[in-house]
Amino acid sequence: MRITALGNCPSTLLEDIMAIDDKSFRDYLDATAAGFDSVSLYPFHLLFAGDGAARAVTDSGLAVKAVEASIGWTNGPSDNVTAEIDGLISAGQDLGAHIVGAACLGPIDDRSAAVEGLASIAARAAEADMVISLEFLPWTGVPTMAAANDLILDAGEHNATILLDTFHWVRQPGGPDLDLLRSLPGDRIAYVQLCEPSAATEVALDAVEDEAMHRRRPPGAGSVDFAAIWDALDHIGSDPFVAAEVFSDDLLSGGRHAMAATVHDACRAILPS
Repeated sequence: MRITALGNCPSTLLEDIMAIDDKSFRDYLDATAAGFDSVSLYPFHLLFAGDGAARAVTDSGLAVKAVEASIGWTNGPSDNVTAEIDGLISAGQDLGAHIVGAACLGPIDDRSAAVEGLASIAARAAEADMVISLEFLPWTGVPTMAAANDLILDAGEHNATILLDTFHWVRQPGGPDLDLLRSLPGDRIAYVQLCEPSAATEVALDAVEDEAMHRRRPPGAGSVDFAAIWDALDHIGSDPFVAAEVFSDDLLSGGRHAMAATVHDACRAILPS
């Protein structure tokens, strides 16, 4: 397996992912463009970055591979869910993205409704020739890769895929599941995010979310067996979009450009060649 293109999730270069303006938007693009090839964007960032935001993305030279994220689907189909996914699809089409991220941010009270909700957003994405990439988050109703895969199988939509974040891969209940990964069809993994957990060997489940948003490390620190992941992805014939997603208060304190360079170099060092 050989990976040459490398993306970044530039939201990691913000002190608060919900707070952005024209200056910070252009700055995180500039910092990313100094080394990375592409990005996964939150479309709402463009709304707060001024009239020239879309042009700034084009001028950066960065390809937009993914837009994130649909979160309303877990309670089942609704007008609000349709509006949310249609907005993400429209933004993705405008930016040239093929992947729409999806996530569950809390518990799932009605699994049947969640299956229907996931099927509904995947069907909307399929009409636009886009894929849904579902991220599993250890502290939520989709805590493991197995849980994400089961939802996808029950939803029954061919374009519903998994987002494999290597932080969540390690911190998921039960730990990494290489047997499952090696059993999946290759196109089931559409998106891989590169990062490492903090130095702590174990973190209480109720503290994992805080760790995920503030104390990740660049890949290569030793907690993630990237060689095993690349081997498994090669085994199933997967060709995912690969991007860094390192939320780190410590790295960000040194400035966006320095952090982006550090993360870029660490990711390049662990990519299969």
